[in-house]
Amino acid sequence: MKKLVTAFAACALAGLVNAQVESVNIVGYQTIEATGRHLSSGATFITVGSQDAEWRLGDVVAVGMDPSTDIIQFLSTANAKTILSATYIDAATDADLGEGDGALIGWWDPNDLGGTRLDNEVFATGQGFLCNFTSTGVSLIYSGEVLQGETELNLSGLKHPMIVNHTPVDLTLGDVSAIGMDPSTDIIQLLSLDNAKTVLSATYIDAATDADLGEGDGALIGWWDPNDLGGTRLDDTPFPAGTAFLANFTSTSVKIVFPDPMP
Repeated sequence: MKKLVTAFAACALAGLVNAQVESVNIVGYQTIEATGRHLSSGATFITVGSQDAEWRLGDVVAVGMDPSTDIIQFLSTANAKTILSATYIDAATDADLGEGDGALIGWWDPNDLGGTRLDNEVFATGQGFLCNFTSTGVSLIYSGEVLQGETELNLSGLKHPMIVNHTPVDLTLGDVSAIGMDPSTDIIQLLSLDNAKTVLSATYIDAATDADLGEGDGALIGWWDPNDLGGTRLDDTPFPAGTAFLANFTSTSVKIVFPDPMP
């Protein structure tokens, strides 16, 4: 069954991480270890029982974040500027800052630690975020329910969505398809873990564009280097679980389709 998800009321960058899968059943958890300062990531599960294919920030546990220096950033789909920042107080920091009773554990506004909780912030499936870590060895633990079936993210009208591989399964770009991208103007960007600059750009030729540019036999369908359309395929580019890319769309009716993680 295809899941239709109208993505991202407001948010949006990519990098490689090490992913440790603890479970790929209906319900489980997965640990993503940040291997650089600017990891682009996002939840690989939805909230258990969610009727709207959403995930809650409080479902994510962080280990090793320093709340005075480490944040995650949700970005505007209009201009990629930060619209929400959050930091995490883990058990060790709770023992340092509070009573050690766990009362402070969770997500907070970094400008109002202990005052403004962000655990109840909710995001659509596929919504990613950008990390800005000064600490090393930070881990993000995603838990919840696997969203099963093929998932279609409706990105209509969004210029800069940040799109995460929301499945607990490592994919390649070729496992993911796009509809409505103009290969002359629309790209996705994989970003450096060190400085969040673009390290790889890719665009997609769908069936309609294949009919316009090629023989209409499907030979061009897939991901390409936008500077070498028809020459350099990028279908084999790794897209691990929990990693994200930043899109730059001028087209207004783009959809991204993810495969069923449990076929």
